Amino acid sequence: MSSKIIWITGGSSGIGFATARYFVKNNWIVIISSSNLNKLEKAKDKILKEKNIKNLHIIKCDITDKKEVKKTISYIENELGEINIALLNAAAYSPNKNQKFDIDNYELLIDVNLKGTLYCIDVLKDVMKHRNNTIAIVSSPIGYRGWPTSGAYGMTKAAQLNLSESLFFDFKKIGISVRVINPGFIDTEATRLNSFKMPFLKTAEFAAEKIFKGLVFKKSFEIYFPFSIVFFVKILRILPYKIYFYLWKKIGNF
Repeated sequence: MSSKIIWITGGSSGIGFATARYFVKNNWIVIISSSNLNKLEKAKDKILKEKNIKNLHIIKCDITDKKEVKKTISYIENELGEINIALLNAAAYSPNKNQKFDIDNYELLIDVNLKGTLYCIDVLKDVMKHRNNTIAIVSSPIGYRGWPTSGAYGMTKAAQLNLSESLFFDFKKIGISVRVINPGFIDTEATRLNSFKMPFLKTAEFAAEKIFKGLVFKKSFEIYFPFSIVFFVKILRILPYKIYFYLWKKIGNF
């Protein structure tokens, strides 16, 4: 029986890298892509030190470039094999600490987090059709509701959540499973940019294990962790605006 294949965008660091390592250790063929070839090569070297790396491949791919996305997916399908899981993890993150409206920041996050995700889905929908494969989109609990200082990032993650929910129905008809992953605070290069204390902070390795088990052994639409913080945010999602805004005013004088 041949090994299954997972393609992970944004796989050179953080959650993507940890998840790639976890899948490799569990005998999957793993392809990690990133717009930064140097980071990809360093990621490959790190895994090489731990395990035989014959099942790990790196491909430079800027998901904001439609042609690169199409070329990458075509290469995987034609040279390595059928993509069983596409983990759309690549994302730009830029916390707005001073609460100023910066259109350049919005445009950057829209290009990577939204357009990049859509470009991947646009190609994947054709190659995965009627194969019962999986497209998993890494979003964030911050997309459940608007948070202070998170307009650009939160907007893109809310859009990813809404998109995942819609495509769950639409793609089911063409034999593609759509899943969404909502990690809480995970210790990565991106979250270290935050200026506030992150409750229930977990390691990227913790996230990788949850993602692997959720994608491989479970069938639920949403994979979220850690339970405590995400469950709390889910409660915030259903509060009336008056109460929700009042709580934020008390928490941070917003």
